Amino acid sequence: MSAEPQVDVRPAAGASQPDAGRSSERAGDLANRYGLLVLFVAVVALFSVLKPDTFPALENAQTIASAQGVIALLALAATLPLIVGQFDVSIGFALGLSQTLCAGLMIKNGWSAVPAAAAGVASCIVIGAVNGLLVTKLRLNSFIATLGVGTVVLGLTQVYGNDETISGALPASFTSLGQNQLLEIPLPFLYVAVVALVVWLAMEYTSWGRECHATGGNPRAALLAGVRTERVTFQCFVLAGLLSGVAGVLSVTILGAAAPTVGLGALLPAYAAAFLGATAFRPGRFNAAGTMLAIYLLATGVTGLQSLGAKFYVEQLFYGGALLIALAASALVERRRGIRAA
Repeated sequence: MSAEPQVDVRPAAGASQPDAGRSSERAGDLANRYGLLVLFVAVVALFSVLKPDTFPALENAQTIASAQGVIALLALAATLPLIVGQFDVSIGFALGLSQTLCAGLMIKNGWSAVPAAAAGVASCIVIGAVNGLLVTKLRLNSFIATLGVGTVVLGLTQVYGNDETISGALPASFTSLGQNQLLEIPLPFLYVAVVALVVWLAMEYTSWGRECHATGGNPRAALLAGVRTERVTFQCFVLAGLLSGVAGVLSVTILGAAAPTVGLGALLPAYAAAFLGATAFRPGRFNAAGTMLAIYLLATGVTGLQSLGAKFYVEQLFYGGALLIALAASALVERRRGIRAA
């Protein structure tokens, strides 16, 4: 009598592999989205342990929140053209012009605060419009075009300000907008949080935001799909100019003075934050929430290192290194996407 066939009731060796693969993919996705947030918490915890008497103090957090308000606005200004696949390196020069006009018109020309601030912001809107026209109508390379425009703007700023720091008596009602607090939260941080929230909502939950991301992802495909790519690109440049102008005015309210080259030093941290922020929440996509997180992560790291006695040049090394790391991370994300698509 022949033996009865044996049936193997054990699961096949690869049966659990799809579930394991999906779990691994989900874990990797969570790490990509929230890794920067975890790093921020780790940095705060590290320096709080190393400098327990000063670093975790409320005053230190308030100082960081207030001091980074201007750079955060500039980083958001940089993020908007990046979303549509363009660069705007004139934002730092525009900030300097807005700051110089706002302070100079009040101190040197006797203007009241509202028209002086409006003139500073309006000048930057014009700069953004010029950038947008050069890129969309004349098809100039955005990096070169905005660098040229920014250099001209720097010259105009130096002409008006005589290449000197402008300082003097400013209305207390004006400077209080940048130096006061609400429920122990610095007002500059609240301004930036509101602007970042508006940008985030506009980019993530409106058709205009989807058109911007489509333009930055593949402008030709977006154009064929009916997106007015030139229009949204122009609008992003104008909005970048607007935010640069607001950043310049905010700087005057905080410092009570203006310097023609102040915006140049803010350009590197602004772009470092924009690129580093593109690795968080929406990996591979520039986004306002990631930019904000990156700004305060970088500022916290620099402040912590300085509290440990680091030299003055650590700030530039830190921001430059962060920008390189962010670029490498972005390239890695794109490579992984290509592999998955293949």
